[in-house]
Amino acid sequence: MSLMLTLGLVACGGGGSDSPAIETANYLSGQAELGAWNVLQEARTQCGFGALTPNAKLDAAAFSHAKYLVDLSIETGVLELSHYESVGVAGFTGEYPGDRAISQGYYYSALAEILEATELEYTYQPIFPTMEERGANSMRSLLNTVYHLSGAMFEGSDVGLGAYMKTTMIDATTWREEYRFGALIGYTSPDLRITMGTRKVATYPCDGSSNIPTKFVPVYESPNPFPEMTSTSQSVGPPIYLKVDAPQVLTVNSSSSVSQNGISVPFVVLTNANDPNLDPNSGKPYIEANEAFVIPTVPLKPYTTYQVTLSGSIDKLAFSRSFTMSTGSQ
Repeated sequence: MSLMLTLGLVACGGGGSDSPAIETANYLSGQAELGAWNVLQEARTQCGFGALTPNAKLDAAAFSHAKYLVDLSIETGVLELSHYESVGVAGFTGEYPGDRAISQGYYYSALAEILEATELEYTYQPIFPTMEERGANSMRSLLNTVYHLSGAMFEGSDVGLGAYMKTTMIDATTWREEYRFGALIGYTSPDLRITMGTRKVATYPCDGSSNIPTKFVPVYESPNPFPEMTSTSQSVGPPIYLKVDAPQVLTVNSSSSVSQNGISVPFVVLTNANDPNLDPNSGKPYIEANEAFVIPTVPLKPYTTYQVTLSGSIDKLAFSRSFTMSTGSQ
């Protein structure tokens, strides 16, 4: 599994504090897009980041790029995962995510793209998940990250989802499967940007979040938020994301805690000040001043409830937030 993120014209916001009903999308039963939609919309509405509206133009842009990446991977024999397309390559619709959105008629003010890829070679066909299950798993993987989690909770009000899979035979007994999934989240004018309001903070996970993964493998994410971890055998706990509306400044105190039955779990805090990666387009940290991540430095236990207590400041005024979340099988 590989993950990639890009953000265009980034400003940061959040969602309302209530959890409205999940809007029905036009994705068909069995589609990967439906599985991803259900996971993303539930996470955003439950945790206060705001409900999304499906957008057919962004759907088309996301699907075309997923297909471009799969077809190019099949042609080259190399796992291709990139936010960019090259002129002259089959399936080209635009060099950058914004170009591809515009090519479908979506004229954005701000746009975020998150991507996931899987590649599999096999001689005996395993039992595969359905496409709807694949889409749900893709979104769960993207939510269990640092930078991609921020992208999934981007303040855009519109979303487009696209997935594409293709299987070919590479010799007489071996099959190769390529699968790509992408999401585009954006808005077309500043008044459509989702905001939470002054001194309001949203988190993911949040109170009542369940089936949270027990661990996060940083090397699977690009860029890697823990560059010193270079092996798939190295892992940390699931990232906990905090966000307030920009241009407010968020800080998280060391007195915050993650615990289980009174036993504290060690953690680190990633912020704008110590983000190890810079956006190559802006030269600035990916994590904005209105965001922070509390990340356990060890994996959590499966099927366990954890108490999370967060404290800090929003524009130097104190805030606190406490909630419980529970992990799944792994």
